[in-house]
Amino acid sequence: MRRLLPLLLVPLTACHIERAESGRPAGVTSGADSLARVEQDSILNAEVLAALRNYYARLSSRDWLAFRRSFWPGAIITTRWTPPGERRQRVWVQAIEDYARRAPDGPGRMAVFNQRMIEGRVSGYGDLASAWVTYEARWGVRRESLETHRGVDAFHLYRDGGEWRITSLTFTGEIPGRPLTPSWLTRQPETPGGGGADGGAVTP
Repeated sequence: MRRLLPLLLVPLTACHIERAESGRPAGVTSGADSLARVEQDSILNAEVLAALRNYYARLSSRDWLAFRRSFWPGAIITTRWTPPGERRQRVWVQAIEDYARRAPDGPGRMAVFNQRMIEGRVSGYGDLASAWVTYEARWGVRRESLETHRGVDAFHLYRDGGEWRITSLTFTGEIPGRPLTPSWLTRQPETPGGGGADGGAVTP
């Protein structure tokens, strides 16, 4: 028996049991684990929405240096439009640096230009997040000739050093016959596989 005792102890000393945040072994969920998950998701959701509100404020102020700080270097902006010198619309992918350089000749020349977030839906995991936002924009070359437009901004964001910045933005305007309503985002399908933070439809 004395010879068998060391052999019996080896598996016990070599075994490492992973535990969840509640202290239970990994794979066993509890109410505490669920609450911790909800809290983490709520924090991520709030942080991403705050970063996006900051983005819209910078865009509306037309401070293009500040605007660029909402993006990581090398980030891209994609939409369909007619580039200078061309006659037809096409999908145009631009680096944020190019977009900001051209902006003074676009929004920068308007007498009035502002854009705001109406609703936002955030999904995330760790330092990665995506957000679909319904926006409303008002602009005019002259103050007496303002136009109001709505559309959808689709963001991807990444967090580094505690800071959320945009890695890509794709946007499109409202489609005739398919108006964007306040409940539009709540009808979107869930992210396949789940597992991410989902703040639902959020009105800032």
